[in-house]
Amino acid sequence: EFMSEKGRNVVFLLGAGRSGTTLLYKILSMHRNVAYLSNYQKRFPDWPFLAYFQYILNQFPEYKRATWFKEKGNAYFNENRKWLHSIVPTPSEAESVYASCGIPLTPAKDFYLQPEISACIQNKFECIRQRAHAEVLLSKRTANNRRIPLLKAIFPNARYIHLIRDGRAVAYSALQVAWWNDHLLYWTGKTPRQMVEDGFNPLELAAQNWVEEMKSIEEGIELLEKSQLLEVRYDELLQFPHEKIQSILNFMGVTSQKDTAFCNNLETLQLAPKQETWTNSWTESELDLVHSVQQDTLSHWGFDIKGKRL
Repeated sequence: EFMSEKGRNVVFLLGAGRSGTTLLYKILSMHRNVAYLSNYQKRFPDWPFLAYFQYILNQFPEYKRATWFKEKGNAYFNENRKWLHSIVPTPSEAESVYASCGIPLTPAKDFYLQPEISACIQNKFECIRQRAHAEVLLSKRTANNRRIPLLKAIFPNARYIHLIRDGRAVAYSALQVAWWNDHLLYWTGKTPRQMVEDGFNPLELAAQNWVEEMKSIEEGIELLEKSQLLEVRYDELLQFPHEKIQSILNFMGVTSQKDTAFCNNLETLQLAPKQETWTNSWTESELDLVHSVQQDTLSHWGFDIKGKRL
């Protein structure tokens, strides 16, 4: 029972890759009462006490804004950061923390969850949260989209935020980032580069990847209680950033919310709705190709598929 209580302080951020999860992860982690898995945990997964550096960083909130985001508020770095920036604790997916406890990247259907695996990750998460002097620990990891049943077994009372972005925008964005071509597509066991060599269309792969990720997430969230899940639309987050972030913090259970520096930092990010690049970039045949792959999933999640969504 003690262990299951721990899950009350844990929040998982779900969403297909390139859905804005890095942006939301960093925004929420700017709050002094939110702990996160950082580049320190990524590098030293067996030293969770290093999360104390997060607490120290909280005393200098302007450094979070300066090192986690680009000048115009972009949270994604498509290149290596400056050396000085790289020593500042920064939210990370930190798969090494999960791996160090024996949690597989994609659990097999018959994966047996041993008690020591649960205890390992529970203890590390709790240590990180306590050393950071935070109320909750937030973890964003794309692989968690397909690990929800396992996470539910380990943290029965954890909460989940699902950030939902138009699959066309996600597919367009995936093809722009440096890591895309050489990362493993879990649903094929090959990289996009290998698949293209086999004759597949790169755009079709990016479109299909969103469909597969959304399918995994949907299967997982069916296991959750309604009170454990908050769905957030990416376009609404950009349109009403303060209201949306406030409601997310409420959902997470961040109670001592008066964090003036956090509000100021959020303001400087200048979040605002923007014209999605795919609407002007794709030819009709490219759009038709993406729709042929994504149509049912787009409709299911409430996106308009009558021509280009402007």
